[in-house]
Amino acid sequence: AISMVKYEEQPTLFSLLFCEGIVNDAVAIILFNTVLKFFFGAEETTITWTAPFEIFGDFLLLGVCSISIGLAYGLLASVMFKQMRSLTLSASIECLVIFCVAYMAYVTAELAAFSGIISLLTSGVVMAHYAWYSLSAQGQHGSYLVFQTIGLLMQAFIFSYLGISFFSFASNDWSYDLILVELAIAILGRFGGTLGLIGLLRLCGYNSGIAWKEVFFMGYAGLIRGAIAFGLVLRIDGNSVDHRSVIVTTCLTLVVFTTVVFGATVGSMQAYLFPKDALVSDVDSVHSEH
Repeated sequence: AISMVKYEEQPTLFSLLFCEGIVNDAVAIILFNTVLKFFFGAEETTITWTAPFEIFGDFLLLGVCSISIGLAYGLLASVMFKQMRSLTLSASIECLVIFCVAYMAYVTAELAAFSGIISLLTSGVVMAHYAWYSLSAQGQHGSYLVFQTIGLLMQAFIFSYLGISFFSFASNDWSYDLILVELAIAILGRFGGTLGLIGLLRLCGYNSGIAWKEVFFMGYAGLIRGAIAFGLVLRIDGNSVDHRSVIVTTCLTLVVFTTVVFGATVGSMQAYLFPKDALVSDVDSVHSEH
C-alpha cells in the first residue's frame, strides 16, 4: 500500500503508513520472540501472576538491545564514511560497505539472541539519515538503485514462495472455522485499532488533524497480512506446540487471502477515496500558501 501513496501528493498519509508499517513489524517480531523465549525456551517455565510483567520486561530488553545494536552499527558506518574519504572513491565500495555493515548488525543481534531484523532496520534508518550525506553523488545514486533492486527482487521471491508454499502445505491439517474466525478478528481488530482509536481521541478532545477517509484507508490497507507473520509462525517448534500444522496453514491462508483480495483492491479504494483532481488541488493550495 505504501508504494501506491506518493509523498509529494499525500505527505501525511505516506508518513503514517510508512511509520505504522515499521512499528507494527518491529512490535510483532519482538513480541513473538519474547513469548517464544518465555514459553518455549530451554528451561521449563511456570505461568504465575508475574508472567505478564516478565514478558513485558523481556519485551523491553529485546527491543532496546536490538535497536541499540542497529544504532551502533549505523553510527559506525556514518563515521567511517565521514572520516575515511577513501571509501567514497568508488560507488561499488560504498554499496559494499553499506551492505556489510547492515549484515553485521543483523548477525550480531542474532548471535546475541536478539532480533536481527530490528537491528537491520535500525541500522538502515540511521545510515539513511547520516551516512547518506557523506556518500559521493555516484554512491548515492548507485546505492539507491542497488538496494531498490534487491528489495524488489526479495519481495517478488517472498510472494512467489508464499504461493508455492500454499500448495506444498496441502497435506497438512486445516481448520476452516479457525481461518474464518481469525479473518474476522483481523478485520475487526484492524478497524477498531484505527477508526476506534482516532474516534476515542476525538471524544477526549484531541484532534489529530487526520481525515476520516485517511484513517479508513489506513485500516483497509493494513488488512494485508505480510510474509513476516508466516515467517514467525514457521519458527514454532512442532514438538512443543500441539496442532502446529493447523496454525501454519491458517496463517498462510490469511496471508495469501488478504494479499490477493485486499492487495488487489487497495488501488481502487485509493482512487475512490482520493480522486486525482482533489489531490492536485490540495497540492496547489499547499504550494500557494508557501
